[in-house]
This record gives sequence, structure tokens and C-alpha cells, in this order.
Amino acid sequence: MTAPAGATALTATAATPALEIRDLVVRYGSGRKARQAPPAIDRVSFDIAPGETVGLVGESGSGKSTIGKAVLGLQRPTSGTVKLHGQDITAMSLKQRSRLVADLRVVFQDPYSSLNPARTIGQTLVEPLRLMGIKGPQAVEKARAGLESVGLPADAVDRYPSQFSGGQRQRIAIARALVCEPKVVVLDEPVSALDLSTQAQVLNLLADLRDQRGLAFLFIAHDLGVVRFLSQRTVVLYRGQVMETGPVEAVSQAPRHPYTVALTAAAPVPRPAEQRARRTAREAAGFGTAGAAAPSATGCPFVPRCPLATDVCVTERPPLRLVEGTEAACHHAERLKDLGAPHRSQARGGPLHRGRGAADA
Repeated sequence: MTAPAGATALTATAATPALEIRDLVVRYGSGRKARQAPPAIDRVSFDIAPGETVGLVGESGSGKSTIGKAVLGLQRPTSGTVKLHGQDITAMSLKQRSRLVADLRVVFQDPYSSLNPARTIGQTLVEPLRLMGIKGPQAVEKARAGLESVGLPADAVDRYPSQFSGGQRQRIAIARALVCEPKVVVLDEPVSALDLSTQAQVLNLLADLRDQRGLAFLFIAHDLGVVRFLSQRTVVLYRGQVMETGPVEAVSQAPRHPYTVALTAAAPVPRPAEQRARRTAREAAGFGTAGAAAPSATGCPFVPRCPLATDVCVTERPPLRLVEGTEAACHHAERLKDLGAPHRSQARGGPLHRGRGAADA
């Protein structure tokens, strides 16, 4: 399949991807104002194969959650397509999408606001089953089994969200997403509100459930180290455009785009000496701060912050091209060594650096 210029697709290994996004553009607003505003998502394309996790990573405002909303039907795309198991769902209404409730589910970021405090856990888990026509004792039994599958007791169906910790609530949210036995799950920052030890437990749970059930995950996060823990492939976004894509180990350990280098160097680590060294290296490389200047309207959006930028970066949007194992949208990717890009040990990030994508179960 040929992707449009400037938006090379990440080709999944399956003949029919579980989720397929092609040339996606999203503009907020309506009418003339929307047409003149810069797109929140600008020609993004990628696939997710059955059983695969693709991580979307980038700073706040990069467009990660907007892509998730477009997939879920919460934000109508301006152009482009979203396909679920080969079926175009781009323009489907929420009513039409209700028939897909068993195939496409979501786990939201905040475990405290994603559960209705006035409803028991059982009522919360039974609701999506009711939409599928499963009711009564059969639905309750499936809810109990769903809780047990995420490491919680079956009798939790009779309790309320206030009786659980943040990590337990996120497990309940995962059980709610999986009780319908979906094939694709959107994980929108599912561990960012949790402490580090709980993050590791939830990520291990997600990896185990994915491997057991053959689930496809769209994993949205701002920390490349966390994305590396769970994903096989990653898509690095900046101002709605794909900066770099490829196998998560290659992108995290040997980034080929200046923005990925900056993102990796900015990731927090638990060792103060290493944190100082990373900050010093980032400052010495000359990366600008987010929002320091307006991006180029025609070229690379990272120009105002990039120490490698030249005139061609301002006038021509760089296409994604293969550079040493990953695809990078950079005219000067071969010069990246001039910035002193992080070596393998520096790229590990925080304590969640153990790659769970392919081999570590």
C-alpha cells in the first residue's frame, strides 16, 4: 500500500490490520476559522496489527489524544480514513458505532473520574454488556470474571469506586474495557496518574492480557520510557505531524530525529547525577523550549527549536524516510551525531525501561 507524500504508513504485518489510519487530518472549529487554523493532526498514517501495541508519544499538545478521539468517534476527522478490521468507521455516528462496542474499547487516563461514583462496580461493568444484549445473571458472571482477570476479587462487583485505590480503579477500568472481549483497545495515558510501582504493575497486566488475548493496543503516552515498556513500535508526534516511526527499541535507543533526541533527553530518571548530565547535554545541543517561536507554515514544525535547521527546513516539509532502521521526517537526520544523541544507556529513561514489546513477557 502506498502512503501519501509526507505521511509514510507504518505497515503492519497482518494482511488486514486491526486498526488502519490513513492520511488523517483533524482541524478544530468550523467554517473559515477552522480552514485557516493549523491542523491539530496533519496527514498521519499508521497501522496496528492484531496482537500488536503501537505507542503514540509526544509532548502535551502534540496531537496524541486527538488521534485517539478520532479513532473512537469523539472527534470527526477533517479528512483521511480510520478503518477497523478493514471497515471504514471514519464517518460513522456514535449510534452506528454502538454496534462496534465489542470490537473497539478505551481506557482513559484518570482512574478517579472515569468511574461513576454513584454506581457499583458491577453496574459499571454490566453496562457495555447490556448494549450487546447480554443481561441478567450472565452479564453479572462475565463482570465477575472480568474483575478476576485483572487481579481483583469477584465480589468487588458489589462495591463502589471510593472503596478502591487509584491502581485498583485503573484495573477496574481495564476490566470494563475488556469485558466485551474487544480486539482493539485505545489506552489514553493509562498510567500517567499512578505512582511508579503501580505503573509497573498495570503495565505488566496490560502486557499479559494483550499476549493472552491477542489484543491490538493504541498506547498513548508522553513518556518514551513508558511507551518502550509495552510497545513493539512507536510513532513520535510533534504539532500533529509524525517526526519518527519504527521499532520502539530503535527509536528509543538510537533516535534519528532531533525532536526524538530532545524528547528522550528530557525524560526524567531517578538518578540525580544522570539527570543533571542529561540536562547539560540537552542545553549544550541547543534545543529550544516548547512554544519558543511559531512553527514554519510550510516546512518542518520543529524548525524554531532545532539546532540543525537550515533554509530547506523552513520551506520544505521533510518526508518520512528510512534512516538506519527507523523512518524520520528530517532533512538532516544523518547529521544527528553532531548533537551528541543519547547513547543506549542514556536512552533508557526511568525505571520502566524493560521492553515488553516482543520478547519480555
